[in-house]
Amino acid sequence: MSTITIDGFKLTAAQVVSVARAPHLKVALAESSRAALKQSRDYIESTWMHDEAPMMYSFNTGVG
Repeated sequence: MSTITIDGFKLTAAQVVSVARAPHLKVALAESSRAALKQSRDYIESTWMHDEAPMMYSFNTGVG
């Protein structure tokens, strides 16, 4: 069984279709992407997700 690794740079439309049509395929998140997501999340939480933060549409207005 093959694994499609999401790294933020090389995901193709064909790979997306493959996963949609064959849900038994494995999908993994690359460690570099996991680290980048954590860094972004940490920044968002420390900058925007507290009571003193200025209003920022979609971060603290409940969109999404």
